Amino acid sequence: MAKKMPFWTAGAVALMTCLGLKFLHYFKFIRWHPAGWTDKIGVKNAAWPIDWALLFAGLFLAALILYFISRMLAKWPSGVTALIIGVAAALLAEWLIFRPDTLSSFKDRLSVPFIVLVLIAVRFVMETAIFHKKRHPDPPK
Repeated sequence: MAKKMPFWTAGAVALMTCLGLKFLHYFKFIRWHPAGWTDKIGVKNAAWPIDWALLFAGLFLAALILYFISRMLAKWPSGVTALIIGVAAALLAEWLIFRPDTLSSFKDRLSVPFIVLVLIAVRFVMETAIFHKKRHPDPPK
């Protein structure tokens, strides 16, 4: 089970984030389509399951990378580290989506629920990775 934990964690985070993004989009908490970025990578007019599967795969890879980075940052307080990484990732994502001209136009379009969703996902990955590292430490070399 120890070797499967990163994949289970990344899968749970990707699923939770996809569902959360669908919720935010459905109730218009975000002004952009979560799977709309697939048009930019050449998947035009694809069926909605393909768009969401690509989003799931991207989130899965991002969560897996974050899991292994979090294991290296286990000595730092996870709450502060998750806050910094989560806010930076959410702001970067929204900056890349909106491509604003000025900082004030960027602040007007920010979605606090999206930032909270990203913070929850990052905190979950980091806490799981750190807990798992303390419970099953790496063997000495």
